[in-house]
Amino acid sequence: MCHPDGHGPPEVRARLRNRSRHSARLMHARAVAVCPPWSRLKEASVSWWKWCGVLAYLLMLGAAPGCTSGRRYYLHSELPRRDGEDALAIAPGPWPEVPVVVSEQARIPDDLVLPALEALLALPGAVDACDANSGRPRPDASEYCLAIYRTPEDWRVSWPIRNLVGAAAACLPPFGGVADVDFGRELPVFGYAHNHPCGTNISGQDLSVWPFARTEDGVWVMVAYGTTPGGVLARDSNGQLIPAWGWLVTGSRAAPRFYKWNKEGDVFAWDAAARRWRFEATCRPRPTHSFMPRGVLPDCSSTPRP
Repeated sequence: MCHPDGHGPPEVRARLRNRSRHSARLMHARAVAVCPPWSRLKEASVSWWKWCGVLAYLLMLGAAPGCTSGRRYYLHSELPRRDGEDALAIAPGPWPEVPVVVSEQARIPDDLVLPALEALLALPGAVDACDANSGRPRPDASEYCLAIYRTPEDWRVSWPIRNLVGAAAACLPPFGGVADVDFGRELPVFGYAHNHPCGTNISGQDLSVWPFARTEDGVWVMVAYGTTPGGVLARDSNGQLIPAWGWLVTGSRAAPRFYKWNKEGDVFAWDAAARRWRFEATCRPRPTHSFMPRGVLPDCSSTPRP
């Protein structure tokens, strides 16, 4: 377990084979940091091998001391930018709190999206963060954004970006794309997920946020399809463009609500009992104004049900 070439007790190697590559990579890096070099283990006793195997297993489960840094999100100010543009932040990925999903389908897997929304819900100040009397956000109210993206092997989410909401501010998604630990920066992004800390419904601005891509002329534009930052649009096996989506978790911790929408403004709500997305309404953004730059409700064919 402690040797980079993979030598070690059979039971440890068997456990590794049953873990995802991502988990195995993290465990290997941590074990190397705490286990002595192989040259010193050749004469090690059986008890030492057992100790190292147990430690490695605990590290895999995140149960050993010092396994995690405690970080759960990034601030926008901490992230690198593309072309020096403040809005084009690049988020690291994948976020360890959401398991990667292996799927060859072009459709964005719910097995990735739903755990991502649940993980956002658990972040500090993500929900139930309004003053009970005024209805305004408390100082700890936070909005988080993350990107849904695909690698050549699987689907992943970026680390979330946090913004303290204040009166009207909101988080800025990683419009500059994702810097994946395995596959680099030129990966297609298929949309962004975020939360509303005070349980509010979808806003008009939410319906207008899509991935950014750079054209051949060097101009950054918003695209309602999966795209790499360099402007390579994602296509399915038939050569058709794959649409981007937006996702929102809102409500309360006891009764959360999950929404998603497409570029046509079709809004769907997650029906947990039926395990499917239920159509709610077709919505269009309304012009914002200075008093409510973020909170203007969209114009919908019907009101999305709480």
